[in-house]
Amino acid sequence: MLAFLVHSVGLMLTRRHALAQLALLATSVALLSACGASHPLEPGDGAAPDLVSADGGSLDGGSLDAGVDEGVIDAGPRNPCDAQDAHEAACPVSLCDGPDGWYWNGDRCFSITCGGCEGTACAARFASEGECVMAHTACEPSLCRGSGGDWLFWAQECLHYQCGHSVPADCAFGRPVCDCGPLRTFDPTVGCVADPSCAVGPPIPPRELLCTGSGGSWEGICCDTVCGDFCPLACATPACNCGAGRVFDDARGCIESTRCFERSVGETCDPRARCASGSLCCQTCGGAGCFGAATCRAPTCSPDPAIDTCGNNRFAP
Repeated sequence: MLAFLVHSVGLMLTRRHALAQLALLATSVALLSACGASHPLEPGDGAAPDLVSADGGSLDGGSLDAGVDEGVIDAGPRNPCDAQDAHEAACPVSLCDGPDGWYWNGDRCFSITCGGCEGTACAARFASEGECVMAHTACEPSLCRGSGGDWLFWAQECLHYQCGHSVPADCAFGRPVCDCGPLRTFDPTVGCVADPSCAVGPPIPPRELLCTGSGGSWEGICCDTVCGDFCPLACATPACNCGAGRVFDDARGCIESTRCFERSVGETCDPRARCASGSLCCQTCGGAGCFGAATCRAPTCSPDPAIDTCGNNRFAP
């Protein structure tokens, strides 16, 4: 009798183990299927770079947020200066299925039309740009720009610029900061203010020395480059070539500027650039990998699962 009970318990344990293994296998298959559907191309396999919207969110397409209530208008996250988790759907499932709204991306307000919003904060919309702006007037980006500073949204600094220069410091994580210019420093309560500690310094050197001393190249290009772009004028007058991502400042030479990281459709972009609303920073990719400079493009909404939102076909030769 004892042997029979032991045998029966053993069978039960074996069956339970088999059922557990089958459940684990089914879960793994489901997860792999979901991953494959969400990421048609992976970096390193001839894929385009990660897709980032103008507001900093992912633009992989997908369905609209059905939880958006047209009558709900909320101030947003607990800290009003934190970015709202909301971004424009690259390929919405319907042309217009909800209200227009304004959202805060951490440094400015942006709009999403027709309810084409994805994210947990889609219902926390502002009814107008004015309402969104007023709700964030005390946030550092608004104070910076409102007082004449340049908000470096792409920067990874520890401290705000002082007297027009980066302040060396150690921190666990960098963040965007404000550049108030040569003679001012950022005050987090009022914005850019005059700073008596900013040394006036020696007279500004000639343009050629200011250019080359700040990492630029003095060339016969008629006028200074802007974000790496040459002016259309044809002449040999010497001017400063500051290279990509920088402009020439008459007091500091070649410096990074917000203009160089705000890109329109058709312009080149890089991982730090922010393409205009509704467009993606895409690189052309084929079977052998990606090639050419990445540019801001309108998303490709193809029903073919082999074609990503940048228009690349994973099976292209």
